[in-house]
Amino acid sequence: MKKIFSILKVVITGIALLVLLAGIALTVLGAFEMVLAFSHLQTADAHHMPALIGTGLLKAVDLFLMVIVFFVFSLGILVLFNNPEAPLPVKLPEWLRVKNFVQLKVVLWEAILTTLVVSYLVDLAEKKMYGIQINLQSLIVPGAIFLIALSLHLLKGKEKGPDH
Repeated sequence: MKKIFSILKVVITGIALLVLLAGIALTVLGAFEMVLAFSHLQTADAHHMPALIGTGLLKAVDLFLMVIVFFVFSLGILVLFNNPEAPLPVKLPEWLRVKNFVQLKVVLWEAILTTLVVSYLVDLAEKKMYGIQINLQSLIVPGAIFLIALSLHLLKGKEKGPDH
């Protein structure tokens, strides 16, 4: 049984490292998106330049927020499957010292919510910039964000219990 657990720990560590590598790749893409946003300084006309730079920077921020989700997930998995008696090699902030999957889920949920909000703002800004009419279907994403935020709020309230 101990051998199976050791193999499982190696597999989980490998998964965490793959997620970390995916986060690093997204970091490079985010940096590229940021450089691309400023490349519009020379090619765009003065009327569209602020909008192009703004949406480009929002896309870069969106990618960086996704990177944070990947890094937090990777680190959370490593912390959860770390030997509880062995100290971590680095001092983590309190919000990253997850003790169970529910705490990791809440941290990831908050990061994903922030990413969804920024992603929706990018989409909204691009629609406005290109003159695309905003219709009822454009409200699906904010509705989903609201429902996710509401469920997160209810989950946090449930964790605190009725006496808090």
